[in-house]
Amino acid sequence: MIRTRVTRLKDGFSFLTINPRLGLMYRALQHPGKEGRKDLIQCAYFGFETEAEAVKFQKYCQSKAIRAIAREADRLPDCAWEVKVWEFPELLHLVSRCLKRSPEPPQAA
Repeated sequence: MIRTRVTRLKDGFSFLTINPRLGLMYRALQHPGKEGRKDLIQCAYFGFETEAEAVKFQKYCQSKAIRAIAREADRLPDCAWEVKVWEFPELLHLVSRCLKRSPEPPQAA
């Protein structure tokens, strides 16, 4: 079972904590959007214990033309480092893959 927590922010966004190492920033829409959706995901945050792990994930994302930046954790307080990923159409797919295992680049086949 996944236990989530939503924190409303002052700027109209909300932060959905999926687990201590994964969160989504989103904004509720005033009117239903494409395919009836009621919110718009702005970005995702993936948490790491070390800078090296975060930079490795950032480089993986950038190699796939995904906008990402590694930084000291701000949104994920249980982590030392986080990677912010945004402007990526398959963001929910990436989040789904990372929920099944720790967020790290897939191994080469």
